[in-house]
Amino acid sequence: MSTAPSPTGTIERTADGGRVRFERRLAFPIGEVWAAITEPERLGDWWPPMAAEITVDLREGGKIVFEWPDVDFPTMEFEITRLDAPNLLEHTHTSPGFWMRWELESVDSGTRLGATYSVPDIDMAIRRGDVVGLHYSIDRLAPALAGAPVGWDPDAFQELAAA
Repeated sequence: MSTAPSPTGTIERTADGGRVRFERRLAFPIGEVWAAITEPERLGDWWPPMAAEITVDLREGGKIVFEWPDVDFPTMEFEITRLDAPNLLEHTHTSPGFWMRWELESVDSGTRLGATYSVPDIDMAIRRGDVVGLHYSIDRLAPALAGAPVGWDPDAFQELAAA
C-alpha cells in the first residue's frame, strides 16, 4: 500500500485499461471496517446512492447483490474472487473486466483501507461517474463507522465531480 494517500485517489493507465486507487486511514479497528464492507446492513449505510436490498454470500465464488426496490435500476451482482478476512476482499464489478479490491491493514491509529477499482476503459469510467461515485461513497464510510451515516447528497456529488 502507498504511504502517501491522496483523498482524491490516483488514476493509473495500464495496457488493459486503468486502475483507480483510493486510500483512507480510518480511526476504527480493522474488524469494524471489515464489517462495514462485508455486512449487508452496514454496506447500505455508505456505498449505494439509494436505498438498496443487499445480500452478501461471503466466500470465494459467493455473490454481493444490490437490488433497488424503490427505483427502476438494474440489479448489480458481483462475484467474490478473493477473500482473506479481515484483510482482503476482491470481487467483480459492474461489467466484464471490471473488478474491485478492498485491502485492510491494522495500523496504530486504526485501519488503513486501500480500494482499487480496475476497469478496461478508464476514460469511460470517469465520464459515467464511476470514479467520483466511488470516491464519494468511500468518503461516507467514516461517518457510517462512527454511527452517523450520511445520506447520498446529489449536490455534494456534483461538487465533487466538478472538482
